[in-house]
Amino acid sequence: MKRSLSDIEKELPSADRNDYRALNASLFRSLDKTCIVIDDDPTGNQTVYDIPLLSDWSQETIAQELKNKTPVFFILTNSRSLTREEAYRTYLEVGRNISAASAATHREYVLVSRSDSTLRGHFKEELDALRASEAIHDAITFFIPVMFEGGRVTINNIHYIAEQDTLIPVADTPFARDATFGYSQSDLGEWVEEKTAGEVRSGDIRSFSVEEIRTRTTAQLVEKVRQINIGETAICNALGYTDLDKMLQALLIVGKEGRQVLYRTSSSFLPSFIGQAPKPLLSKEELNLSNNNGGLIVVGSHVSRSSEQLSYLLERTAADEALELDVEQIMDGAEDFNKEKFSGQIDELLSTRQKVILYTSRKLITGTSAKGNLEIGARVSNALVEIVSGLKNTPKYIMAKGGITAHDLATRALGMNRAMVRGQILPGVPVWEITGKATGSGIPYIVFPGNVGQKTSLHDIIQKLG
Repeated sequence: MKRSLSDIEKELPSADRNDYRALNASLFRSLDKTCIVIDDDPTGNQTVYDIPLLSDWSQETIAQELKNKTPVFFILTNSRSLTREEAYRTYLEVGRNISAASAATHREYVLVSRSDSTLRGHFKEELDALRASEAIHDAITFFIPVMFEGGRVTINNIHYIAEQDTLIPVADTPFARDATFGYSQSDLGEWVEEKTAGEVRSGDIRSFSVEEIRTRTTAQLVEKVRQINIGETAICNALGYTDLDKMLQALLIVGKEGRQVLYRTSSSFLPSFIGQAPKPLLSKEELNLSNNNGGLIVVGSHVSRSSEQLSYLLERTAADEALELDVEQIMDGAEDFNKEKFSGQIDELLSTRQKVILYTSRKLITGTSAKGNLEIGARVSNALVEIVSGLKNTPKYIMAKGGITAHDLATRALGMNRAMVRGQILPGVPVWEITGKATGSGIPYIVFPGNVGQKTSLHDIIQKLG
């Protein structure tokens, strides 16, 4: 049954309004460890700012960050675009490199596996790989997929997506029917059991309810965490940052005592854990938009929210500013005929200061297996990368809609190895500054997650940037 968030709040004890966030910042600093966030797509930095993003996870690169005592950094694996076997091998390699870099620099770390708040991703394979590597020992696992900026909350272990004030169990949304990462359960304990094929039983999973987070003292929450056995999994419920800040304070205290915790989270976790204060949305003036060319918007995501936003935008865009890439033609092997044509058309529009919308056709093409679906996504992404790589004119900004699209354009078309997340242009929509000698250095790069925002959000950002 669908319920409203306001009605549920009325049934619960009032949220604890103490400023746990500020104390979390102090506790995190006192850990004197680097928080390493291994992200399965490039959108997990959508709630933070002034944090480095790495697309290279070599031992040497990780060691440099640890040597510099970087408080927090992301490793962008893009593993959501990989098969299960590839994701496992990737996380095994990342974990081993982290362990070796830590040993070489004598710098300890906290490990976070960041994934999707709508529960799409290689949950079992990635966590299994990190446990099999030397990166984590004798740990408990905390599963915290809330992302308040996108209306993803957990109450009574049921994970919901809020639409206006209505809470929809996540298994009743289109995300649960994802061609690659589909599922049938909204109860996170039952979801874990489903995704681990029964290796982890729902009845064996610990849980921290919203009621106890709000009514128990931090000391009582700490004591309950201490009682979790090595190898066990726990779920954290939360309806907002006040709940999360308090629960993570208990986990920071336990971490300072030396307890190993492997976190599987979504995006709201990190600012709460490190105690980062909220920052206002970025203004147009804060971005380097001195380039006189037009802006480039690339839409690859096919989730329903992205298609809705694209449709709203196209209705308000001149026909010659929108270029459709036909996915069926790409899959038929005919993409070569139009790559240079697309690049040339975009260059011409950019030079006249017009925005350009490059988007993939909306008819969903699926394969006969999860691997086949990933291969289709890879071929479409390759076509977008080759078109953008072929540009001669530099856009004044680039906005990429969809995680895989954003990752591939940044790393392959723009040559990104390291970037800094500057902040958000809209809630949940980060802006990167690509650093170094990359092709995209100096171009504001906007990473717009596929499942974030309202119907008008894509259009709103373009209007804001001018």
